[in-house]
Amino acid sequence: MDNKKSLQIHMEMGMLISSAHKGMMRKFVQNSQEDGIDISLDQWMVLGPIWQLGNPSQKQLSDICLKDKGSITRILDILEKKSLVVRVADQIDSRIKRIVLTNNGKELFVDAVPIMEKTRQQIKKYISEEEIEIFKKVLIKINKSLDEEIS
Repeated sequence: MDNKKSLQIHMEMGMLISSAHKGMMRKFVQNSQEDGIDISLDQWMVLGPIWQLGNPSQKQLSDICLKDKGSITRILDILEKKSLVVRVADQIDSRIKRIVLTNNGKELFVDAVPIMEKTRQQIKKYISEEEIEIFKKVLIKINKSLDEEIS
């Protein structure tokens, strides 16, 4: 395959993935606003692991959410200003900050679950479960290939 064709394929794939992600973000925010909930997709994607893991460290969140330290810090700052999370020093190593959901954060998370499910259903409207599984497998392979190239 020549370089021009290879570049076109990579650009198309990247643009399609980016466009799909932006569209999902817009739909989630639209659904949230319709239900009177003030949360972005990035904030939701950080709240989920906090809920699931209990009181993760900021580093754990960064790794799980695939976001750099600065991005996680900014998202946590917003969540903290909204009184949805608090940062608490780890009992063993005070350099580590644990992220804890407040009661408001827990309530918002529970309220946002149906919105996320509604958004997923809207996205899956024209896509079979089999196609979704294939797409996820392909994305996993892309990420694995990229990780191996970086290592």
